[in-house]
Amino acid sequence: MAAFHADGWVHGDLQPQHGIHTDDGVRLLDFAWSRRLDSTPWPTFDGTMIHLTAPELAARIINGPQPVDTTQTADVYALAGTLWTCVTGKWPLDYATASLEPGTPVEEIRKAMAHRAVPMSTATPWPALQARLRHVLLAAPDDRPTAAELAQLIEAVDG
Repeated sequence: MAAFHADGWVHGDLQPQHGIHTDDGVRLLDFAWSRRLDSTPWPTFDGTMIHLTAPELAARIINGPQPVDTTQTADVYALAGTLWTCVTGKWPLDYATASLEPGTPVEEIRKAMAHRAVPMSTATPWPALQARLRHVLLAAPDDRPTAAELAQLIEAVDG
C-alpha cells in the first residue's frame, strides 16, 4: 500500500480479500475503485466494504456532496481495519454493543460509523499490534499515519 500511495494512487476499497500472499510479499488485487490522486473521483461512490469504511467517508456518503473523494488516509483506515480482522478474525468495531445486529441495513450502520457511535472491539489476542491499529482506527484523518508509517509501527511490534 505504501508503494501504491507513493506512486500517487488511492485504492478506494481495501479489504482482506484484496491482498494475496506471494513469494515476493503481499500483492494488491481489485482496483475497481482505484484512481490517481489528481484524477476526478467516480461520479457516484456509495462506499467500500462497510466494516472498513473510514468515518469521514461514511459521513460524506450520507451527507454528500457526490462525488466522494476517496483518500489515502481512508485507505490507511481500511488497511488498519483489515490487519485487525486478520489478527482477530473479527471486524474492528463492536456492532453488538452499538445494538447493530446482523441484518441491520447498511445505511444504519454507515450512519453510526459516521458519528463514531460504534465502539472498538475489546478482543485483544495481540495487544501490542492492536494498540497501534486501534490508534489508527480512532484517529482523525489528519492524525493517521501514512501507509509507510503504519508499516514502520507494525515492524516495531515485539513478538
